Formats: sequence, C-alpha cells, structure tokens
Amino acid sequence: MSDLDLMDDHWEKHIKWWGEYHFELHQTRTWQFGSLLFRLTRGAQEWRMEYHRPTIQFDYEQQWKEILEPDFPFPLPVHVERYMFRKMGNTFQLLPRLADRSVVIRPVDPMYIPAGQRGLLYISTPLWITGFAEGQREPLFDIPVIRPKDTWFGPDKLSGELCYATAVDGRTELEQLKPRAFRAVTPIIFHNSSHEQLRFDRMNVPVPALPLFYSESTGRLWTSHIKVVHESSDRPPRVRIENRTPPKAGEVVYVHAPRSPGGALFNMFDSFF
Repeated sequence: MSDLDLMDDHWEKHIKWWGEYHFELHQTRTWQFGSLLFRLTRGAQEWRMEYHRPTIQFDYEQQWKEILEPDFPFPLPVHVERYMFRKMGNTFQLLPRLADRSVVIRPVDPMYIPAGQRGLLYISTPLWITGFAEGQREPLFDIPVIRPKDTWFGPDKLSGELCYATAVDGRTELEQLKPRAFRAVTPIIFHNSSHEQLRFDRMNVPVPALPLFYSESTGRLWTSHIKVVHESSDRPPRVRIENRTPPKAGEVVYVHAPRSPGGALFNMFDSFF
C-alpha cells in the first residue's frame, strides 16, 4: 500500500465521481482517482488543470476521493495545462467517457461457443476523464484515468489499427463482475449459427462507437449491447451495435454520446475480427 493510500481512508464507497462542481475565485479542488492525482483551479481568467500519473498503474486501483488539504503536494512529474478565457463561469463539469480508440480485450481464459448456440458475455473497458467549462460544448481536456497499453490489431503491420489492450474477466453472469468506478460494462451477445465451434481469445471492441450510460440502481456505468453473429468460417462475423440500453442496467441516465458514431469503424472491426 502506498503512502497516498495510508494518508487517510476516506475513500468514497460509491462509483459516481463525476458531476458539476462549484468553484470560488482562486479555489482549488483536488481528487485522487485510483492512482491518478488530479487538481483543478479557477483563476480570474483561466482554468488550470494539473495531474500526476505514476509510472506504473494497476487496474485494481478503482477507489476515489476528494482531497480536502488545500496545498496537498503532488509528486513529480506534474503535468499542467492552462485554459484562457475572456469571461469565466464558476462551475466546471467532470464527466466519464469511453476510450478514444477501440479496445482489444483478451479474456483470462479462452472462450468457446458451440455450433448453433448463443452466449452473453459481460466485459468492461477503461474510462477517460473529460472536463467541460461553463458554456463550453467541447471538453477542455480528455485523459485516461488508468492509461491502457497500446496494441496493434489486424492481420499484418500494414492493415489494421492502433488500439488499447486490456485483460478482462469476461463474465456470463453480471453479478460476478465487480462494479468499478473507472470501467464501463459492455454486454456482448454472440450467436453462432455456423456448423462449427467458435473460439475467441482476443476481440476488438469498438468502444468509440458506443454511448455511455449510468445506472444508479446497479451502481455501474454501461454501454449499449454489441451483437456478434457468426454464420460461416469463410467470412467474418457480422457486428451490430444495438441502439438500446441493456435490460440488466435498469433505469439509466445518458452520460456521453459516442465519440465516432457509425462510419468505417464497423467495417474495420468486421474485417479483423
């Protein structure tokens, strides 16, 4: 356990770390999101954002808290960004967002869907923090809470796309997937209508094309369904993003639109699946 973890144990017990925050002039607010230290300051004509990301981050670091010590020192290095405004508001909105690239998931154990069978798998992918100044439609910043590793997904070095990689505990039962503050749940429905068993040990999830929702009743962030239909071995599976929220999510609040709705993303996903 790190010194930061020992500093106090006032970790928040719920996952909802985002929202609209009020700032007095020259007020600073500081948070710890997992292992990421994050600070926001309102100046007379600028917003100042600072963060410290440790060299190594672990995905199990999913707790968060606001640090109330005004001059809490950040370890080095500290990344600083300043945003200049002619006229300032006194509120700032932090929101979660899905990753800015597709995420290649690798289940801990390979999974199989026998011929003619259907399966439902719940997976989770990492989240970003976006910041919106009052009156602004575009975010000032957009940073991962825990930065995933880069990976290439495609048949060769020339054809494919740069993605993020994450190991997942793919679960067939939602209750076995622990709620996490910095990951969103995606249900993937598989329909193997071919005459042979389907195996996957690596899959490219097009998260930039997914909307993001929050369900207070389940205490989770959700995306819409992805449906994968495998008909034969001589062509790639058909992939469709459902435009409805998952039934298990219950009542949800819309959090963020897809980064890249529609377009070539699906064709790329299809051809490399």
